[in-house]
Amino acid sequence: MKKLFIILPLCAVAGCLLCSGCSKSKNKANQSGNTADSTTAGAASESPVAMKIKWTVGKAFPMHMEMKQTTKTDVPNQPQPVVQVININQDFDFSALKQLDNGGWELELKFDSETMDISQGDRSVMSFNSAHSPDQDGNNPVAPIMRGMIGARIQYFTDANGKVERVEGVNELKNRITASGQQNQAMLNQMISEDSFKQYGSFADAMPNHAVAIGDSWTMEKDVTTFIGVLGLDIKFTLENWEPHDGRPCAHVAEEGKMSTKSISTATGMAVEITKGKITGEYWYDPTQGMIVEADNDQNMALKITTRAQTMTSQFSQTVRVTLLAGQ
Repeated sequence: MKKLFIILPLCAVAGCLLCSGCSKSKNKANQSGNTADSTTAGAASESPVAMKIKWTVGKAFPMHMEMKQTTKTDVPNQPQPVVQVININQDFDFSALKQLDNGGWELELKFDSETMDISQGDRSVMSFNSAHSPDQDGNNPVAPIMRGMIGARIQYFTDANGKVERVEGVNELKNRITASGQQNQAMLNQMISEDSFKQYGSFADAMPNHAVAIGDSWTMEKDVTTFIGVLGLDIKFTLENWEPHDGRPCAHVAEEGKMSTKSISTATGMAVEITKGKITGEYWYDPTQGMIVEADNDQNMALKITTRAQTMTSQFSQTVRVTLLAGQ
């Protein structure tokens, strides 16, 4: 069962990075500050505004992600549920390499640092820090994969609306990790795939395809392929208001929706089905930068897990926070 508890929550990363981000409390503190910014934000709300991701060739967009996943699994013949907590931190940046003939962009993703801590109950199960020496990795099966990601460069190709059409470099990354001869191949296939990497660059998926004013809503329906099968996302976004954020007037967008299982894969030897999945969150879009500067995303799911030997139920919750670092 140890393997199940370690790798199962990682699939949820693929579904929600496009809207991940920041805390509401921090933004409220900013809102009480700059009167001039409040006036600017008020003026911006008077007419519809086009919200679109904008890239600048040669400019790096450094980002920090914090993710916490908690699973509580009821295992047959065990008196108490097994509780696991995973904390992951990543620093990465996107760079716009060039604009394409179709009006889209060629982007590059590079990972700078990663940490992971896994605990079950009060016991630490596994930890990793890319800043530490590889000598400290021990027998951690995740370490060769995460360490191999540091410095790797993945290319993204978008359409004119900024939506990712394809990614390149994922197979090369997997081959590089495989060449180290230390990785767990099954875990490598679960953690690294083109579909999961696409989500890192899917900022434009959360944007409306038309100008919006306060109170306007738009929707996104999307299928995400993961190692447990195809997951369906159905999310509604609403422009709540304009408010200052870190000294800039930003569009504050709320999201709510659901995640469901569209097809199940048993490649891992188990079948995982989402019986109930809810997504909520919010993000702040800066029209001056043309970027989502902060957002936060919460997932809550009820899972049914079937193996050859038994069927279990699990409650899964995840919070993701991604911040566009300032001063770049």
